[in-house]
Amino acid sequence: MTLQTTIMSVSLSKTSKNAPVLIYNGYSYTIDRKSETEILWKRKYSRKYACHGRLHTKLNYEFIKTVGEHENHTGNSRCEATRKYYEKLKQESEQNQTNPHNILTQINIGVPDELVPAWQPQQVMMDFEKATINVFSRTFPAVELSGCYFHFCQNVLRFLQTNGFKQMYETDVTFADNIHKILALAFIDPILVIDAFELLCSNLNDDYQQTLDYIEDNYIERLRGHTRRQASYPIDIWNMVPRMKNYMHRTNNHVEEWHRKLYCAFQCSHPSLWTFLDKLIKEENNIHSDILNAMTGRRPSVGKYESFNRRLRNLVENPHPNIYDQLTCTG
Repeated sequence: MTLQTTIMSVSLSKTSKNAPVLIYNGYSYTIDRKSETEILWKRKYSRKYACHGRLHTKLNYEFIKTVGEHENHTGNSRCEATRKYYEKLKQESEQNQTNPHNILTQINIGVPDELVPAWQPQQVMMDFEKATINVFSRTFPAVELSGCYFHFCQNVLRFLQTNGFKQMYETDVTFADNIHKILALAFIDPILVIDAFELLCSNLNDDYQQTLDYIEDNYIERLRGHTRRQASYPIDIWNMVPRMKNYMHRTNNHVEEWHRKLYCAFQCSHPSLWTFLDKLIKEENNIHSDILNAMTGRRPSVGKYESFNRRLRNLVENPHPNIYDQLTCTG
């Protein structure tokens, strides 16, 4: 039997270890001690916040009174609904043998929108699609747009393939290494990118001229007289230095993973219109839950490339004095 009844505006839930948790006015309490007639509850994070707020109930959890003030922190109006959500999720996981995605889909149906704050993104990462970038810029004027580094590399490699450099890239180690130096421009401080590009132009031979022209036209700004024409994708779109320093994603490959998860939810390649709409509606509930987790600060699991990320971040934060050395080491 679950403790979900409400008595005198006091809600009862359970911790992950099935210990009682009392929720009152947005604060969570755990049992401090019991007497023969009542229970004394303390703030769940009393030690963390140095909080002296206490609450008294009868042995049947009927509210009696509160004592003391909640110093250094405020209540959370979403606390009760969030706890009930996770309690229901735990129960369904224990009783239902279906896959986790389907359990989440069912649980997320009916979750109130109030649990998820209004979404006004601060940063958006996307592929190098000019129309998409323009739409986001108009819809969210204050958003910080960033291109995906993976797709930046893919664009360059696609150019090599289209222009007959694919075999050279795959078989000539020196050629491939120099292409990587060009791609490493994304990890040079934005104010030094043009200097780094000009350094590459002076150090690389004619085999790279077509590639350098492509980079200059699309990502650097073509030099015209004493000025530069605006590129299709300005430096601040594809440069990764600010994202690296702020411990942010360089790619949107996790979005591709979501596409795979969505495909699993549909369980077919060509669903009917009504099946398609029904699955999208259910998947929207999962997205609400994911946004809630993100807004509450939940950290993702550490990936297998964490060691590489640390080394790359160290290069970005402590660059070599010589720009060409920085390109070589980063590439």
